[in-house]
Parts: sequence; structure tokens; C-alpha cells
Amino acid sequence: MVADFYPPMTYSALWTVIAAVVAVATVGWFVVVWAQTRRVKAFVAPEPPPGWRLAQLKGEYLQRIDEIVRRAGVGELSARQAYQDLSAAVRQFVRAASGVDAPTMTLTELQRTGLPAMAPVSDVVFRLYPVEFGPERQVALPEAAAVAREVVARWV
Repeated sequence: MVADFYPPMTYSALWTVIAAVVAVATVGWFVVVWAQTRRVKAFVAPEPPPGWRLAQLKGEYLQRIDEIVRRAGVGELSARQAYQDLSAAVRQFVRAASGVDAPTMTLTELQRTGLPAMAPVSDVVFRLYPVEFGPERQVALPEAAAVAREVVARWV
């Protein structure tokens, strides 16, 4: 009867390797699907420090005023054009810094805004109006530029 006894059948080592590869592939597939479908936090740049934007605007418009004076000094701009550019620069600064649409406002509208910060702006425009639109210069360009610089530099 010993001849009828068969030992248990053994499996090839190849089947163990195949099973391990399938198990690793299945786990890897779940990891890949999880990694690709999870929400990624978007990078958000930190807010600049308070007053940074205003300081940047001030520097930009102070340079612009200096450029107007330089161009008028070498004759690239007529006196009237220089005064008009100064007025436009101050008005555009006010719009960029506060949102008030100063470039489209008349002197009377600037004075009627009731905003305390607009008083120096309307004063600059008041000083420049006769020079911009009148027949003669009543304010020297360096003095007008100094007043415009002061308005920009003191804006809060």
C-alpha cells in the first residue's frame, strides 16, 4: 500500500513571485489613484505688509513728477504741457491710491468730495488751472512740482 501513497503536490516558486507582484501592483494602483484624486492645496502668496502698495505707488508717481520736470527742463515739453502732465499725474495717483475718479473730476467736484485727503489735491489743481488753461504762467514749474510731490508724499 505504500505504493499508492502520493506526496502533496508542490507549487512552483514562480507562482509565489507572481502573487507578490500582483499584490504589490494592486496596492500601488490604490496609492496612485488616491494620490491623483486628493485635493491639492493651491499656493497662495502671502499678503504684502500693510502700506506696501501705497509706498510703491508713491515712489512710482514721485519718479513720474521728477521725469515731467526733467523733460520740461530740457525742452521736451512745453510749459503748458508740463503743467497739464503734473495735474494728470496727481489726479491719476489719487485714483490709484484711493479709487476716487479724480482724473475725470472738475476742480469744483474735487472740492465737493468732502474727503479730507482731497483738500491738498484740489489745492494743487487750483494752483495749476490758471497755468494749464490761462494765457500766462503764474506758478514756477519747480514750485508746482514741489507741491505735487508733497501731495503724493503725504497721502495716507
